[in-house]
Amino acid sequence: MADSTIYGLGDKLKKLRKKHRFTQKEIAEKVNVHPKSMSGYENDNLTPKTETLIQLAVIYNVSLDYLVGIGKESYLYLHEFTDSQRDFILKTIDGIKNFNYEHKKTGD
Repeated sequence: MADSTIYGLGDKLKKLRKKHRFTQKEIAEKVNVHPKSMSGYENDNLTPKTETLIQLAVIYNVSLDYLVGIGKESYLYLHEFTDSQRDFILKTIDGIKNFNYEHKKTGD
């Protein structure tokens, strides 16, 4: 395809790849495409097949909705963490929520 029909996909793919510390070649091998295709996806010159998008969502642990721009948030899957890590994450999230609530109440 000449242009990507999925707005912002290339930028998301590039950011996710760098966040996970993969090279384009490594990701290309994982999804069984040529490295030049990965470059095309990240530069919005090519649109990946649905199967490739699904594989990328699994590799990067994000929802397909997020990847293609339907959803605005990525997801954190807590089942991949130990019990103590999950407890820490949930307590941290609660602390942030409480801070934001208190911050709004006081107007700080």
